[in-house]
Amino acid sequence: MSAFEQQWKDRFEKFATRHAADHLVSGWSVTGLRRRVATFERLLERGVIPAGARVLDLGCGAGTYVRLLAKRGHPAVGVDYSLPSLARAAAADPPRSSSYVAGEAYALPFARGAFQAVLCIGVFQAVADPERALGEIARVLSPDGIAIVEALNPNAPMAATRRLAARMRGESTRVRYTAPGAVETAMKARGLTPLDRVGIVIPPRSLRGLASRIEMSGIAATLGAAPGLRAVTAHAFWIIGARR
Repeated sequence: MSAFEQQWKDRFEKFATRHAADHLVSGWSVTGLRRRVATFERLLERGVIPAGARVLDLGCGAGTYVRLLAKRGHPAVGVDYSLPSLARAAAADPPRSSSYVAGEAYALPFARGAFQAVLCIGVFQAVADPERALGEIARVLSPDGIAIVEALNPNAPMAATRRLAARMRGESTRVRYTAPGAVETAMKARGLTPLDRVGIVIPPRSLRGLASRIEMSGIAATLGAAPGLRAVTAHAFWIIGARR
């Protein structure tokens, strides 16, 4: 594990040890998690993941999506390398409607084709080799299986500002940004066909009032759906692909 990855693993373990709320365990703001959950629910309503499909949540954190999937009738498995995070996920799921497994993104402890869908949110920002992780995602997907992966947008104004500030200090950024086009190219190289690109628009934490108004008005969803606008307004992209 690289020093960059070890720092992230230490952070996630600290988050889960110190906090109980889902967004804090995962390292998101309240708005950040809420926008992601709302996006995922819309995808489920669209039928992006087939009814009853067995789903793996890679980097499940506090188990937010695993519980949501279970409520909708999906056999779901959450995997994470942070044992404290898995403990939080299990504690939040008293009926134990799903399974929680310790594992690494580069070597998933599952057989080839074991899942009909894989969700990977908030992981690529914390790994040194997203393409290697994509290879494992493709391996555990069944034919026609669906992958939904998130990449932080390098072209977002806040991301560009942070990179510039880090460069001026002679430091590296604390998170990894990956252009959606690069993810789609890597998907194709691993037998996954990109199907859609969804933008996640999240105002800065310092503008909490604005965030609420944007959410309630539906502006965030509009910005995330418009190709020209989302290129710079999206905090992150969810890239949806299928194993053909």
